[in-house]
Amino acid sequence: MPILNNCPVCRSAHLAQRPEKLRDTADISVLQCGNCGHVFLDSFDHVGSEYFTNDQFLLSKPFLEGIDARLRHYEHENQERAKRVGPLVLNKTVLDYGCGAGALLEKIAGLASSIDGLEPTHSFRERLMARGHKTHADLGELDRSYDVILMFHVLEHLPDPVAVIKTCVERLTPGGLLYIEVPNINDALLTLFDVQKYREFHFFRDHLHYFSRHSLSEAIKCAGAEVLTISGHNRFGLANHLYWLRHGKPGGHKIWNFLENPAVFEEYTKGLAAADLSDSLVAQIRRHPAK
Repeated sequence: MPILNNCPVCRSAHLAQRPEKLRDTADISVLQCGNCGHVFLDSFDHVGSEYFTNDQFLLSKPFLEGIDARLRHYEHENQERAKRVGPLVLNKTVLDYGCGAGALLEKIAGLASSIDGLEPTHSFRERLMARGHKTHADLGELDRSYDVILMFHVLEHLPDPVAVIKTCVERLTPGGLLYIEVPNINDALLTLFDVQKYREFHFFRDHLHYFSRHSLSEAIKCAGAEVLTISGHNRFGLANHLYWLRHGKPGGHKIWNFLENPAVFEEYTKGLAAADLSDSLVAQIRRHPAK
């Protein structure tokens, strides 16, 4: 299995192996760039052209059997995303890049002037097309530009994030917005709390990249684009963190949800974001208007 010799973000050859192991294979290690700090797997060979198209990656969540189970599992999260990006897509032409089975796409379709999906996974794309949504398998199929491109937890799965950002920005209309959300390597469970069980859980084959604020900013700059904002966002809150600390496994946001209400979640995650300890990062990139 070929080992990467250069950082996929800044191309530096100054790399060091991290101590973490992947939860689902012993054949791949975790590297960190000594220049930009980007964290990534030492091989991307397992993610070939058919990895997503033939549904292989769905095996990483065997507890979700079928599309309906996935939709139910992520329903709350997609409701939150729809609320967050709703004002950004109002009366805009939108591309949902990596739209999955279409939960977010269908929630915001009534707000946008038009919305397309981009999804290589055959079963997801088939569902969306059957429901009347225009869905593409590959960015090369697109023959138009968009006012807004959304990319929720997609960039970390793609071998060349710099090239993807560059291509997306080129697909924006003048003044258009690229909205990216990725996991944050400075997640409080890894850094502030240093939960060993979480460290053993966090790294896995599907996630090729682990961005920090700095390495995400660097990827955007290397793509020739300009960062508008990078902010912290939490998918999980206090109940989840306490459960990891006590039991060393996920699920606290459901099992111990009595410990958390919207006000507690908001204040706790606001503090994490201010300290750059959120579990996710959100980057907004604006294409300059034509002069």
